[in-house]
Amino acid sequence: MGVFLKLAVAAAIVVSTYYAIVRIAEHKADALAGGGTFVLDGRHTAESEALDAVSRQLRGWGEHEHAASLARLQGSGHLFVAARLTGGRSAIYVDALGLVSRIYVRRDELVARALPFPDLDIPDRARRTFATIRLAGTLLHELQHYEGVEDEGAACEREMAWYRELGERVADRLSGEDRRWFEWAVASAIDSAAAAKATATATDGDAATRRRLTLDLWRAGLLQVRHGRSRPIPPGRSRYP
Repeated sequence: MGVFLKLAVAAAIVVSTYYAIVRIAEHKADALAGGGTFVLDGRHTAESEALDAVSRQLRGWGEHEHAASLARLQGSGHLFVAARLTGGRSAIYVDALGLVSRIYVRRDELVARALPFPDLDIPDRARRTFATIRLAGTLLHELQHYEGVEDEGAACEREMAWYRELGERVADRLSGEDRRWFEWAVASAIDSAAAAKATATATDGDAATRRRLTLDLWRAGLLQVRHGRSRPIPPGRSRYP
């Protein structure tokens, strides 16, 4: 066999091996997100329109850069929908061996603004506002990990700062019940992120519990699930059963 033919065969083996590893990484990443995943693109009308609605709401709140970052993420092909994302998670960032880097968003929260608190007794409009704020903040959080921030506490701090800035910017434009429920939604989102940060601070002592999830941790069985987020308490209640 000639030298050039040997080199061609070797190159073909390397390429095929690489793509085989990528496919394995993709499979493991999808499994971590609960399976039933798909890239969020124009072929999926309901999901694309739902993301557009979130972006329109963000722009209406003056969050133009956040809306643009979501558009860039979708355009990159790295934003996926997860039909069965569990653990009360709205979204999750997954990095598999540096080969597969994705953010998965929970379908029912994206499309229907559903919440993982089915017995939460609040008006539908307030529920949707809270779900939109919570989803947008969680996506901001996961975007930080996607862009290279590994520290969970720092990502939670940035998420909470975003909620505070949003509340300060928007609440003064509202009045009456709209303002009351908007302020409640922002405060509940902050409480949720604070609970996540508290859990992260308690468990982020080594690489196996970092938020940045990798395929080698998957294989080792040491994957971290989404940090726990607190159940919101409607206004006027001291606790929620």
